[in-house]
Amino acid sequence: MKLNNSISTPLYDQIKQSIMDAIDKGTYKQGEKLPNETEFCEFYGVSRITVRRAILELGEEGFLERKQGKGTFVTRKKIERELVSVDGFTDFSKYLGKTPSKRILVCEEIKATSKIAETLKIAIDSPVLRLVRLMYINEVPFTLDEAHYSLERFPRLTEHFLESASTYEAIKKVYNVNLNTCSSHKTITVTPATGLEAEYLTCEIGDTLFNIEKIVFDENKIPIHTSNFKTRTELIALTITT
Repeated sequence: MKLNNSISTPLYDQIKQSIMDAIDKGTYKQGEKLPNETEFCEFYGVSRITVRRAILELGEEGFLERKQGKGTFVTRKKIERELVSVDGFTDFSKYLGKTPSKRILVCEEIKATSKIAETLKIAIDSPVLRLVRLMYINEVPFTLDEAHYSLERFPRLTEHFLESASTYEAIKKVYNVNLNTCSSHKTITVTPATGLEAEYLTCEIGDTLFNIEKIVFDENKIPIHTSNFKTRTELIALTITT
């Protein structure tokens, strides 16, 4: 790979960005050993000093870890997520300066079970949208999310959210719900990844996942939706501001 010598960005910074892009795209995965300095020198066409500086700075920033006698490994700095925030995934990703995307796995109308009905404060068997999505940050699988919305409160929600960048955007614009005044209740546990979860989140079966159950309420304390999302514990640090 040829670096650009005609721009003001130092070569070691270009190498840092190249390695970070590879980590974000999954070319270098969590826990994976990186090529050695000699291989990087040949790949980028630079000196060992330049490569070493890039590796050292990425290590200081928490993205890489040097293990004596073994090599350099990807650690991936955790993304901090504020627990009390009710921002949607799209807004959260853009706030971090990263590119969000999503893959819809399930989008179906079901009848409310007793648990869903109690949570959403609706009648049992009333129509509910069940939405299961795999959320990505910079093309890397980040969260597996299952949400439920009352279709009596939000009729034709399916077609509206498909036309919007995010579900929250559709709810705000189409149904005039003021999300700035919303609140939420979260229950957080840690669970082992099932086979299907491991496949979607590119981890091993049994790896620990944050399991976060959330209910979002409007300004009148009426539930907007329920959500259950899972993410790998090594990718995120959950924070609380008091």
